[in-house]
Amino acid sequence: MTNLTILSKDIHTLDNLYSLNDLHKASGGHNRHRPSIFIKNQQTQELVNEIEQSSNSCFAVNTKRGGSNAGTWVCKELVYSYAMWVSPKFHLNVIRAFDSMPTAPALATPTVPQDLSLNDLIFELAKAKNVTTQTVHAHYNSVFNTNAWSQGHGFEHALAKRVLGQDLENELRSQIPELQLLKQQAREHGLALVDGSEYQGF
Repeated sequence: MTNLTILSKDIHTLDNLYSLNDLHKASGGHNRHRPSIFIKNQQTQELVNEIEQSSNSCFAVNTKRGGSNAGTWVCKELVYSYAMWVSPKFHLNVIRAFDSMPTAPALATPTVPQDLSLNDLIFELAKAKNVTTQTVHAHYNSVFNTNAWSQGHGFEHALAKRVLGQDLENELRSQIPELQLLKQQAREHGLALVDGSEYQGF
């Protein structure tokens, strides 16, 4: 998780939660704004229940009593709620701090030139998937339930160009190093990232 800094104070994170103790210090450290008081607040408790019962449920609060990570750790929604509870000024500082956090760069999306011929698309797909052009022909004969797609310039030919072009883009996207790394990390945690292109494979 990217580090969050509010009013020159680093806000530590743990398991995708933010340190409410660090937020308390950043807000000025006043006794009336202690994390324990905020957490016991009825409105806070109601918000915690809503967060943990939502479809995107997560642990809203994690209180650690000892060790190097002792303190109260809260999700992003409670960071905003705490800041609003402290003061409008601090709330604005928190909003701007989150807005200024660098975001992960978007993965480049490969594009296939529109002027590629159907034969070029077949060749590029075979190369991308490391199969023969005959395998590509056989696959799409099965997909279209005919071999007319590779002949002439009729409707089947135009449809085939569109489908093969989309499949080639999907295949090239699945080979982006960053995406491969994400898939590897997911596998290490017993998860799987499924790309749309994987629903239609050779």
